[in-house]
Amino acid sequence: MKVAYLQLALSMAFVGANVAVGKIIVSDVPIFLFSEIRFLIALLFLVPMLLINRQKQALQLKKNEWGFLFLQSFFGVFLFSVLMLYGVRFTSATAAGIITSTVPAVIAILSFIFLRERLSISQTLSICLAVLGISIITFQATPSNTEGTPLALGNILVFGAVISEALFTILAKKLSGVLTPIQMAAGVNIIGFLLFLPFAVREVTSFNLLNLGWSIWILIFYYAITASVLSFVLWYCGVANVKASVAGIFTGFIPISATLVGIILLKEPFGWNQAIGIMSVLGAIFLGTRNKTIKRKEQHTQNISS
Repeated sequence: MKVAYLQLALSMAFVGANVAVGKIIVSDVPIFLFSEIRFLIALLFLVPMLLINRQKQALQLKKNEWGFLFLQSFFGVFLFSVLMLYGVRFTSATAAGIITSTVPAVIAILSFIFLRERLSISQTLSICLAVLGISIITFQATPSNTEGTPLALGNILVFGAVISEALFTILAKKLSGVLTPIQMAAGVNIIGFLLFLPFAVREVTSFNLLNLGWSIWILIFYYAITASVLSFVLWYCGVANVKASVAGIFTGFIPISATLVGIILLKEPFGWNQAIGIMSVLGAIFLGTRNKTIKRKEQHTQNISS
């Protein structure tokens, strides 16, 4: 179980770090074109991995399972990317990161509705702590950014990305016993590539990629590998071994890494509100996983006694 926790934590840490990285990239590259390049780079790695492992299960999916795979990509790749990348244009990477601390609460609600997963007291408390992060950042936020655009617009878009990420987790849980992590990662990237294609074609006609500096290309390559390959594979590996509501708690690593990277790369300010938000998220993760650990220890003791 500890391995699954580590996989989930690393996956979400990559997602959070890419909030700031994405903010830098979309200041120079159109959003749909950047996303298309990202998926192309990712598929250059994922497709050979599929062929090497000779994984053909995807061809045997039932019609409803193909539907789940499509919806995973639509919500977790297409909508999440569009809403998050447009959102960070109008708000800070730090604010966007902490807003995503509501993901555990949204996942818990959806897992209760769709997966019939019951919540323990500690999990409920952990969700409350995670939500505290967004409350702090929302009540202290300034009314607009330096361009005069209301920060509320950016925050609303980011919260839309939160809902998309929650739906992605629920759908991933439904397919975790059907497809391998590499198969699901490749599947959602292929569908994502196709969804972004018509919009990217329109943008590339008016944008010269040759004008991009090498530093932006490095960031695009980093984003593609971490966001479309590593984070997907790690998340699928972890979510297959824990409840969706428990996996959701680890999305708390998004605001932590987004805040830290935003401070380092974008020189965003760091105050008590960010510090309290990070501590709340860490406390949420501790509470949400502690209950499971105690239960396993008690069960192990009972087994020895009997």
